Amino acid sequence: MRRHVFSLAVGVVSASLLLPDGSHADLWKCKQADGTILFSDRGGAGCQEVNSLPALQTAPVQAAPAPIEPVKKRDEAAPAPVRKISQPLSARPFEPSSRTVPNLYVTRMAPALAAKGWSRPNQGDIALVQIDLAHWAAGNGPYVGTDHHFRSVPRQTFAVAVFAAAKAVNYDPRFLQAQLTMPVGSILHAGEQIDGPSAGAAWAVAVAAALLGDPVRTDVCISGTIDTNLVVGPVGGLEHKIEGCHMMRNIREMLLPAGQNTFAITDKGMARSIKVTEVGTLAEAYEIMTGRPLRSAL
Repeated sequence: MRRHVFSLAVGVVSASLLLPDGSHADLWKCKQADGTILFSDRGGAGCQEVNSLPALQTAPVQAAPAPIEPVKKRDEAAPAPVRKISQPLSARPFEPSSRTVPNLYVTRMAPALAAKGWSRPNQGDIALVQIDLAHWAAGNGPYVGTDHHFRSVPRQTFAVAVFAAAKAVNYDPRFLQAQLTMPVGSILHAGEQIDGPSAGAAWAVAVAAALLGDPVRTDVCISGTIDTNLVVGPVGGLEHKIEGCHMMRNIREMLLPAGQNTFAITDKGMARSIKVTEVGTLAEAYEIMTGRPLRSAL
């Protein structure tokens, strides 16, 4: 099997956090003289106000970025409009924290092998991933990165998960640094490449748990997308993914998006002593996976 090696991808993704009633904290996107983009809560020359969650944009950063230059004070003659925030956002410093969650995915046989008659009855697979969260004192983030095991779609999904978790606990995402990695514990996962958005809900739970200081249960697996409305969305391959949950012997419950449970999934779960539970929101998933309610970080 040919192994594809991808370089470490670390990106900067920044956007305004959507709050109830459509109100939000002022956020400005400023293009610097060297062409880089700086996000700030103050405007100025070359700055454009961000009014909604834009398409995620990435730019390479160093592992130890240089100090951020302060943004020049905006022209007092044309002040930006002042908005009231329906709920204040926390930016409190916190100790770096890590959370580990199972990552479910489906491995399909390569067409060339299938053409030769090879088959794989169980396509479901599972791997543990680690999320490291730290406070970003500069307040011009979030800085979000992944290792080489994750392709472009899951990288974007992780960024959305960070924003969703921050919104759910009323934490300002500009003060977050998040890293997603797959510590390889088996040679079977050494060259694994994860694709698709279906782990978004799991990652959002892990980020929120790190912010709130809650542990994540080790006997629960989950598959579902996440968006900035904090909705757990539908995914594919659940009949195979429950087999992936079963590969980790301590797992006793599988969470999946509301409306996606089937007799086949429930039957497989019962045969393997795995309870199947539907969840529709991040709050529902969080309470089951941590044993504590989703709440404000204030």
